[in-house]
Amino acid sequence: MRDIRQSWRLFTTGLHLGTTVFGGVTQAYPIIRSLGWIPAEEVDGLYTVSVFLPGPSFLNLWGAVCSRVAGLPGAVAGQVGLILPSFVLVLTLPLLARVPWVAARAHGAMAGAAWATAGLLLATGVEGFSKLKGPLYRGLTGGALALLLLRVHPLLVLAGSMALGAFTAPAPGRSPKERT
Repeated sequence: MRDIRQSWRLFTTGLHLGTTVFGGVTQAYPIIRSLGWIPAEEVDGLYTVSVFLPGPSFLNLWGAVCSRVAGLPGAVAGQVGLILPSFVLVLTLPLLARVPWVAARAHGAMAGAAWATAGLLLATGVEGFSKLKGPLYRGLTGGALALLLLRVHPLLVLAGSMALGAFTAPAPGRSPKERT
């Protein structure tokens, strides 16, 4: 009975995460860590591994945590809960496209979804911007956000930001004055 309740708890938590967390593993990680189901250090280690494993990092992290909490049944229940909202949405959208009222407004809806997605990405960037320390990182992030607003392709912005960060940031353990 305890296993069923634990699997149900993992399913409902996965369902909640799947419907409310936008921004992938970077947004889910602090929430999953704050649940307190396993030690925070272990969640940190699972996060590191989940990022390097192939596949979606959010699914990797959540599956690993659920597996650690309740074994294979818990991992299955948690993953089904996490994926279910997206699964239902993907299956429902083509059916809704056949409804004349929806089909007539589909272009506007898709444009709205595109702007909402862009807004979420910018909000995530702004949140990250507010947590940064130092003018170098603030400048890089602010410049990247400005380039995105100017419609520069996100992959170019990412590659450029990574290159600038790699060549301008101090080496680990060194102050900016010790750079060579």
